[in-house]
Amino acid sequence: MNYSESTIRRRAYNIGYRVEKGFQHFGQFVYHDSCGNRFTGYMVKDLYTGFYEWGCYSENFDHLWNLDDVAEFLKGEYEARGLAW
Repeated sequence: MNYSESTIRRRAYNIGYRVEKGFQHFGQFVYHDSCGNRFTGYMVKDLYTGFYEWGCYSENFDHLWNLDDVAEFLKGEYEARGLAW
């Protein structure tokens, strides 16, 4: 897909969502790979309800989506509203 982060954020805000970038957490701790590298991910918040969209977090992890996952979610929301992506 290759959309920039600013494009994704702008398109999300246009339909009432906010995209948040951060490190993946396992419980309360930042998740690392075996080399100590932290994983960056995104969460999508519905500004009307104040809740995060299920899928960008789970029972144990948060910030699970990458930019392509966020773009796919937003495309579906645009289609559901009858708007052009």
